[in-house]
Amino acid sequence: MTLMNALKAAVLSLSLAAVPATAQTIAKVGSVAPEGTPWAEWLDGVKGRIEKDSGGQLKLKVFLGGKLGGEKEMVEDVKNGTLQLFGGSAAAVASYVPELAALELPYLFTSDAEADFVLDKVRDRFDKLVEAKGFKMIMWAENGWHGYGVKGKCVQSPDDMKGLKMRSQESQVHIETYKAFGASPVEMAVPEVLGALQTGAVDGFSNTPLFGFATSWYKGVTHFSYTKHIYQPGILIISRKWFDKLPPESQKALLVRSDERAGIEGVRALTEPLLENFGAADVKVCKLNAAQTQAFAAKAKPVWDVFAKKGKANKDILDALLAAKKEYAAQKR
Repeated sequence: MTLMNALKAAVLSLSLAAVPATAQTIAKVGSVAPEGTPWAEWLDGVKGRIEKDSGGQLKLKVFLGGKLGGEKEMVEDVKNGTLQLFGGSAAAVASYVPELAALELPYLFTSDAEADFVLDKVRDRFDKLVEAKGFKMIMWAENGWHGYGVKGKCVQSPDDMKGLKMRSQESQVHIETYKAFGASPVEMAVPEVLGALQTGAVDGFSNTPLFGFATSWYKGVTHFSYTKHIYQPGILIISRKWFDKLPPESQKALLVRSDERAGIEGVRALTEPLLENFGAADVKVCKLNAAQTQAFAAKAKPVWDVFAKKGKANKDILDALLAAKKEYAAQKR
């Protein structure tokens, strides 16, 4: 090698060494979902897919079981940019995007298929609402259909709810639903609930079979009534403040929705086995017939009215949901 070529090679080697490797961004994902649940498995899959699609630019750390706080607290952190991603109930995000609460109005949906159809129809509308409030929506997820876990009896009519102190999610729709059925709602974060059930601070809770079992709340009740009074979609969101600073490749990796159906179907597949597990754990499972369901639905309608009267945006989103329900009914004929 000539002296000139050797100098060129040395300069090239030094210049390459001066170029830093692609910086890796570490992001936290928060959820109240416990370890070992379909949510935990799903979030782990989402984490792996995002890290791969970002070409190693993103590294995600998932914190489950409310380790980063309650849902409302984590949503606030995402808004402020101190937490990068949150996976949980849509109702939790409603503290900043009130229109999302419409999705959990009691007896709004009648089946999984109807819920899937309607959520697909309103996705773009919610994308825009969420983004305007400082978030980016990745995809829908699934918490499922709520039932009531209580002590001492089945809940098969609104009268059965009268006088009960019931743990409530931090959601106005949930609070108004309890009131419509004659119960007294007590707002409480997830980590506090089991102790409150065991000490009698509350008489029961409203949640899905999956969540009631995974959190061990079933240990504080004797009956689980699968009323299906609320269908609770989940949601995975990103802090827009953080997202907007990322390179395009990372942004693109975060917004892929290929994991959506797997998460939803994973939760649904466990519903019936979990109801059987309640029985095996000496928790009596009660179900409603059509007439009993109708009695609850009739009592629940004022909750819709309260929601719609809180502003034009609420009324508009409820109208959009009802229009999508009509479209679903028409296509089934």
